Amino acid sequence: MNIVSRIPADDRDALVMATVYEEPRKIPFWEQALLSIWFLNAFVPLPMETPLRYLIVLWFVAQLFLYKDEIIPVMLKAWPLFPIQLFGLMSVAWSPFTGDALRTALLFLLTPIVALITIARFDISTILRCMFFAGVAALVVCAPYYDTMHAGGPYPQKNYFAQQMLLVALLSLTTLLNDKSWPWTRMLAAVAFPVALLFMLRAPSATALVFAAIGIAGLMGVKFLWVSISRIRHLRSLLVLTAFSAILLGAMFVLNQTHQSYLQDFLAALGKDSTFTGRTAIWAAGEVAAAEHPWIGHGHSGFWHISNGAAQSINETDFKPYGTQLTFHNAYLEVRVHLGFIGLALYLLMWAWCGYRLLLQFFQQTSLEMSAWLVFGGIVFVSTFTESTAWSSFNTALNLLYIGAAATLSPVHRKRVGEMPVFITGNRSAA
Repeated sequence: MNIVSRIPADDRDALVMATVYEEPRKIPFWEQALLSIWFLNAFVPLPMETPLRYLIVLWFVAQLFLYKDEIIPVMLKAWPLFPIQLFGLMSVAWSPFTGDALRTALLFLLTPIVALITIARFDISTILRCMFFAGVAALVVCAPYYDTMHAGGPYPQKNYFAQQMLLVALLSLTTLLNDKSWPWTRMLAAVAFPVALLFMLRAPSATALVFAAIGIAGLMGVKFLWVSISRIRHLRSLLVLTAFSAILLGAMFVLNQTHQSYLQDFLAALGKDSTFTGRTAIWAAGEVAAAEHPWIGHGHSGFWHISNGAAQSINETDFKPYGTQLTFHNAYLEVRVHLGFIGLALYLLMWAWCGYRLLLQFFQQTSLEMSAWLVFGGIVFVSTFTESTAWSSFNTALNLLYIGAAATLSPVHRKRVGEMPVFITGNRSAA
């Protein structure tokens, strides 16, 4: 426990009321190492990836039973994360591929559970540090693939590789700018940041490039502007309203210029076409699949399966080998196809809760850490329109989203116990 008291200005003895704080538990290095390995497992493909993942999940499940008094209250407060997962578990009953559906549903359910166990057992600074270490290790794993990074390196596709390197870069920048970080980790981050950006640029992903610019600008703005103006009353509110008004005016101007092709020009500048690299054709096929079972969907694993002729037709038109596990490159369409409109409503509930929590934490606590969680959550949200990463299990994007949204629910922090009388002697020693 720490005791903070107000000492008299002179040398006379005095009895003062001191505030008593309870310091959080010290997290052993072996637990931090295991958590870093868990994040690394989500960052990059590893040898024995699946067995290693299941072993660490068992460790998390053991934590749930051993420390249920700490973990269950956190899970109850984060209940909006679970309705979509439970409905997905119910979909095993109508999925045409029951075995695969059950496995997928359990993995989807375990993903937020593991994230909330992490929140209940580790403080936010430690979680960010372990994620950063995992990102640095991912750079080491990816380095030998330098010549093939344009094709995805160790990943199945270049877009996913670029997104992972983007997250490593932003985690490194967060560590570098964070005054609470250990000095040697900030030095390591100063090296990892440009390396991660270089690896990201090796994969020609315009989406990752835009996210990198926005993420870096956001973190730098919070560090050098947002924290400073928080000292001036109402200035932050004025800045937010001004930015919101500017966005509305810009949107009105663009929408009124019906003879212009701003979207096509923007996509062309990024090296994209109006089909979003063939995504529109896949989206059209997804709409057809969703219309077959509009309310409850095909069930988990009910569409993307080697035995589903419609899925293999998409593989053929997309020039992918037979049996390739594709996605619709849109998280909301993915939910509609597999869980219908009911699942989509529950998925939007999850996103509404996450967005509310991220914004609330950002405005309540003016810190780089809370700002980083908001930036990561924003990147994951925007990616839902062109990628299906946020409708998956055990990946870095979902770890950042779930942990970030529940960040302030962590019980691992300095707690105010109360006040107690403390006798201060003239020589400044406490009795």
